[in-house]
Amino acid sequence: MKKFSKPFIPVYIISILAIGIFIFNCKFSFADNKKPQKDSITFGAEKKPSIKKSAQFESFRNVFADIADEVIPTVVSVTSTKIDTVIYRDPFSQFFYNNPFEEFFGAPRRKQQQKRPQERQEERRTSGVGSGVIVSKDGYILTNYHVVGDADEITVETHDEREFEAEIVGVDSLSDVAVIKIKEKVNDLPVAYLGDSGKLRPGDWVLAVGNPFNLSSTVTTGIVSALGRHQSGISMYQNFIQTDAAINPGNSGGALVNIEGELIGINTMIYTRSGGYMGIGFAIPINMARRIMEQLIYKGAVSRGWLGVQISDIDHAMKEALGLKTRKGVLINDVFDGQPAKKSGVKTGDVVLTIDGIETKGANSLRNTVAGITPGKKVPVEIIRNGKKMKLTVTLASRDEKEIKKLSSKDKKTEDKKPAEVDVTKKVGFKVGNITREMRDRLGLGAKVKGIVVLDIASSSWAARKGLRKYDVIKKVKVQNNDFVIVNDVKVFKKIISRAKSKDSILLYVEREGQSFFIAFKVE
Repeated sequence: MKKFSKPFIPVYIISILAIGIFIFNCKFSFADNKKPQKDSITFGAEKKPSIKKSAQFESFRNVFADIADEVIPTVVSVTSTKIDTVIYRDPFSQFFYNNPFEEFFGAPRRKQQQKRPQERQEERRTSGVGSGVIVSKDGYILTNYHVVGDADEITVETHDEREFEAEIVGVDSLSDVAVIKIKEKVNDLPVAYLGDSGKLRPGDWVLAVGNPFNLSSTVTTGIVSALGRHQSGISMYQNFIQTDAAINPGNSGGALVNIEGELIGINTMIYTRSGGYMGIGFAIPINMARRIMEQLIYKGAVSRGWLGVQISDIDHAMKEALGLKTRKGVLINDVFDGQPAKKSGVKTGDVVLTIDGIETKGANSLRNTVAGITPGKKVPVEIIRNGKKMKLTVTLASRDEKEIKKLSSKDKKTEDKKPAEVDVTKKVGFKVGNITREMRDRLGLGAKVKGIVVLDIASSSWAARKGLRKYDVIKKVKVQNNDFVIVNDVKVFKKIISRAKSKDSILLYVEREGQSFFIAFKVE
């Protein structure tokens, strides 16, 4: 007889629990299941928050919205398309065309009749979206060079959702400015009012309008964070307005307007580590953009003034070495032969204070000022030479990029020089030597290059930290409170350095890769 084990939980207990759960759910699911009647509940407080507002606030509360109403219609979305032709070919077709078995067994007639493998061509279209600002009723639009510079097709969409084809009128890569025009005949477009960016001050309210990430008609607000910004090491004309109004990819070419709705800048660039907004955006001042725009429209090209010098900012060590009271001004590193500065008497080592009555706050400022002056114009130049102020008159030439490259080229002839070396590491942190034939060949120095060569330099020295490098050619040296001395021999250099006292400023006139400039540092 088989024995059956009893269930762990009796069946009748499970049944009782199931009935209880059912009754419980029925009671609480269906009992008292009544919905409140509509409008029987009062939501929110009955009174507004009691906040005191001044009369100024009342007049200011709608100002951004009013500005947006005026500005948004003048900003367009710009889609630029680059078209490339791509050729596709079967990688195995060439193998079967030159059949090795056929070549071996011989079938010349068949081979001659056989067709070459066909190639397949396809169009590859790459599009990008930016912004632009309408500056005339008949369709001229101001934008950035990097938005449309390489475009084969340009499409413009206005705020009222009209779409037009556009063409490039002119571009200027050195300032990142471009002008495009709607191909279709129009005369009813809303136009931005061009303001005066020269009146801007840090702290002024601004609005940025554009199409970030293809989100059309986006408005952000902020203030002018700084003026006259530029990036070092980039050969562009830069005088950016810095703002903390949110600017993102797609805003390029859009409008930066002031609190009165006037266009005072063209959004062009952001500083970012993530690819998005980080509180630092840059815009081209409208005064600069307008000047370039008008030249592109009326002349088809941009002409810039040319002084014919190489320049640099003045740091604290240079100020002391030159005996200047302040760091205001720009130091002339080199003067090109036959150019306007040379003809007017400007010399290496001069400090430019003003040109055409405009103060030179730095090298970038002077560069932009000269570029904005009409070639052929006679302008006054105020300089400091050997501690004394002087006034000269310079007739500016037109900047020619090809000619500038020629001016920087050097003669590659070689000449002999007796080898000699001097170690002044303890005092200035580097070792120098005379220029030998071998050194000229190795560094590509022309016969006209005179001076001594830096053979070795301590990385921790003041000179290294200020930018002096191994194989730089030192042409002149100036110890604080003394005059410049030309150094064509290491003995002369050693004699001059021996006079320098601890903490004295030393100013070197250096040549590197055809470029001449000053480096200032203190005695170790």
